[in-house]
Amino acid sequence: MKPVFFLAAVILGAAGVPASAQDANTLGLGEVAVTSNRNNARYAEQNRPVVGLRRQADSALIQVSFASDSRDYATREREIHAMLLAALERSASSGVELVTGNFELTPVTKKTYMDLPLSYGGRVDTSQTTVMVKVKLSGSASAAEQTINAFIKDIPKTGRGSIDKKGDLTLTIVNPDQYCDTIVALVADNARHYAAMFGADYAVQVTGIDGQIDWSQVSSTEVFLYIPYRYTIVPK
Repeated sequence: MKPVFFLAAVILGAAGVPASAQDANTLGLGEVAVTSNRNNARYAEQNRPVVGLRRQADSALIQVSFASDSRDYATREREIHAMLLAALERSASSGVELVTGNFELTPVTKKTYMDLPLSYGGRVDTSQTTVMVKVKLSGSASAAEQTINAFIKDIPKTGRGSIDKKGDLTLTIVNPDQYCDTIVALVADNARHYAAMFGADYAVQVTGIDGQIDWSQVSSTEVFLYIPYRYTIVPK
């Protein structure tokens, strides 16, 4: 199984789409107000380079809490596990997946759901566990969230159990390192383009190209994968 990573809020994915089909280079601002600056732009990052690979994220997800406030711990545990099992049994037909993890995501299965830790739920005699509900991103962020909302609503509650969303929709990307060659090629093309403007007597010195791939969210459904490169145009 390929690793899946969070983006921005935190998460990102990969479906072998050719770079030429992706709006690969700049982030392409439209008309901007001169009384503002780039830091006013949504998803702005001060140190993100211009050249990288922009593409649609693979999936979207929302953190969900399964909780119970029954008096004794054994009952709370039983109710939470019953709701998790009901969610797992409905997940495939609903087009979603339950996952867990702070960085790299792993599926929650019928063999592992009872291993999820239960924590204090914020009130006396209340326990909870959190998972993330993930859906493939094939359209808008709103459509993805509607799919997740419908799935959560359909899960039957057990006893004094409750199921609630926590936080906002985030994105995922599968194995971002697979795009390294594509990103390096984009940087090389950009560097050659600008060196050519200075004439045949100039060349490019590039640094940082051996760094790790990083990423950020650039729209409600898109991510930007990049290497923190720097280059300088110098005389030959």
